[in-house]
Amino acid sequence: MKVFDLQGNGTNFIAEILAGITTFITMSYLLVQCPAMLSGDLVSAPTLYIAICLTCCVGCLAMGFWARQPFVVGPSIGLFAYFSSVLMTDMKYDYSQALAVVFLASVVFVVLSLTGFGGIIYSSIPGGLKNGISAGLGLYIALIGLKNSGFLVTSENGSFSLADLSDYNLQLFNVLIMFAGVIIIGLLKKFGLPFPTLLGLVASCALYYGVGIYLIRVVDKSALHFQLGGFNENFGAWYGEGFLKSLTTGIGGVLGGLTLDVKAILTFIITIIVSALFNATESTGVIYAIAKNNGKLDDNGNFGALKTSLSSNSIASVTGSLMGCPMVAVAPESAAGFSAQGKSGLTAVTAGVLFLLASFFAPVATFIPASVTSCILVYLGVNMMGAVKDIDFGNIGDSVPALLIIVLIPFTSSIVDGIALGIILHIVINLLMLNFKAIKPLEAVIAVLFGISYFYI
Repeated sequence: MKVFDLQGNGTNFIAEILAGITTFITMSYLLVQCPAMLSGDLVSAPTLYIAICLTCCVGCLAMGFWARQPFVVGPSIGLFAYFSSVLMTDMKYDYSQALAVVFLASVVFVVLSLTGFGGIIYSSIPGGLKNGISAGLGLYIALIGLKNSGFLVTSENGSFSLADLSDYNLQLFNVLIMFAGVIIIGLLKKFGLPFPTLLGLVASCALYYGVGIYLIRVVDKSALHFQLGGFNENFGAWYGEGFLKSLTTGIGGVLGGLTLDVKAILTFIITIIVSALFNATESTGVIYAIAKNNGKLDDNGNFGALKTSLSSNSIASVTGSLMGCPMVAVAPESAAGFSAQGKSGLTAVTAGVLFLLASFFAPVATFIPASVTSCILVYLGVNMMGAVKDIDFGNIGDSVPALLIIVLIPFTSSIVDGIALGIILHIVINLLMLNFKAIKPLEAVIAVLFGISYFYI
């Protein structure tokens, strides 16, 4: 297929399709987890599910046909949390008004991406912090896998602990399948077999259903019954609750609530700018981390397709705000497609088509066992954490902010919070050490904007 230049990218049609399938399956847990974060009195889970599927479809198609990269656009746990906790809780916007803020921020994001501002942002981040972002993303992905498999559980105070694995039940079975999957992928990789992540996924799924249903009977077969998502139910709820709500009621509510108070107007403007920066910063960090881990950066440490990749993401964010979906970003799970030998935009297009199909079959995401997707996440996370070895731990101006990033990204489930607070700490430490040369002007501006959003708004 000429549009994807498969031959020039050293790949083929089958490999790209399989890579897209692998990425979609690895991300499938988000189709359940993200709607659960926001659904309630203002919006239902089916509305969010449909909005996410359609938005991700648009983003993946743009990424595939325009940027021609194997990155996949998906819902972000961190950005969903920002939408819920900051826009809806702290700033008292309702669902449609928060969508309107996302719409305006996404328009700003489009401008930033088309002008190449994403690359400028990333070039202003010190090398130690970049390695911290890569390692933090690796730990984040691995931690998601360990939690989704049931190996780690979250207590009421937010701390992690080991699950009670003393009884041979479904929880222990999931943990065993997850570790078995990691070992299988590792063995396939060691012996040089093609498509190790996808074959490991298939093998883990076969173990889960074959052993779980027919041998030890810890898996319930009734969960495997297909049910059509339905236009009248899920699509009807989405059309009534989410479609164009950002424009029909959201914009009016947001602008109507503004007063002539200078602080209120300034807070609103900063919120729009920071929301756009949050989206751009998270996606840029993910793109560079995955590109670095897969040898896709040039000799100067740049990624040539960053501008079109971010622009594809920004288009999806604008579309999502109209569809009823909060901000979306380039997904860390895109690493699964790269690991499955995805090298062209056809990987992203394949994932986009699957997101569209998933909108009609709402239970499809629950068919993929958490332990199966978890084994891929853990394997990918271990690989990405290798960037920690490139951090200069003798330089506390870089190493301490890098450590903060590594800790915050997984333990706050927010990539952008880790990056933003790491940048702020980098500025503070180097100012106190009188190491002014280590601070770039744009980095300082970004730190100030992020600081205002954390400590002022």
